[in-house]
Amino acid sequence: MRAVFVRFGGILFLAALAVWLYAVLDAVSADRTQVRALSKGLWVAVVLLTFFVGAVAWLVYGRPRAAVTRRPTLGSSGRTAWPARPDRGTAAPTNGLFGRGSSRPAPDDDPEFLAGLDRRAAQEHEKLLGSWEEDLRRREEQMRRDGNDDGPDDPAAPA
Repeated sequence: MRAVFVRFGGILFLAALAVWLYAVLDAVSADRTQVRALSKGLWVAVVLLTFFVGAVAWLVYGRPRAAVTRRPTLGSSGRTAWPARPDRGTAAPTNGLFGRGSSRPAPDDDPEFLAGLDRRAAQEHEKLLGSWEEDLRRREEQMRRDGNDDGPDDPAAPA
């Protein structure tokens, strides 16, 4: 009977550890402007120092609530149906992520870049097919020459 309690206690400890780890990571990665009740740093300290009690408190009282209005997404790509900043084309470019000042789209969103990739892939495909056809012609010619030198195709036929 005691072994059952020990095993059950171990499972409960692992579950509490998982909840605590989730709460720590969630508190660290939460947006500090949306954290409720206490400051973000204080919540991280509470969760780290009080283990399970702090984790539950974070999940109940501190965690940012989900946004009520969500922008619709396009299929399974996760991209939104409209841009985050509609005025992006009229505003002056800013030093965004990693100091990039250009307002050019990412390569996977740029139609010209994608069209260039398609053209290059088609050219490489045609080149590969051409080399295969050339190799096949060469081999067929080699087989014809070798077949004529040996005599008839049927070895059992009388000579």
